[in-house]
Amino acid sequence: MISLARILKLRDLEIFHVLKNGNILAYAIIEDTRKPFTEENRKLDPLCYMDEEDINEILNVIRISLINDEALAKEDSINLRSYFSDFVNNTNLTNFIINEYIQEDLYDNNNDDIEFFNKILQNIGSNYIIKEFDEKNWIYLSQD
Repeated sequence: MISLARILKLRDLEIFHVLKNGNILAYAIIEDTRKPFTEENRKLDPLCYMDEEDINEILNVIRISLINDEALAKEDSINLRSYFSDFVNNTNLTNFIINEYIQEDLYDNNNDDIEFFNKILQNIGSNYIIKEFDEKNWIYLSQD
């Protein structure tokens, strides 16, 4: 059974532990790039088969990254891609890409802190940098 544990939620970035039978299977990062597809993105399947006109209409790309210390098993990869593709509301202006990354030292010093998250973001080629913030800036659910 696959489940998620959200470990960080910011305005344009969410980071999850993806758990399988209670063990961490991978990290999942959902990043709202607030940008259209890059030239590099356009080379990916299925975008490489789309008409240029259709691709140019998409103004916002959600980038979903699956990170593990080794390649995901084919079944796990398919399941996670299917699962996370349902997270994005596709419109004629918004779409998403999913990439898988291997970071061999991912679980060596797993602290789940800002420095750790920034290292992951850097390793997957993201331009997003998480800045330090204090506890009063965390958003809590409240019933006040």
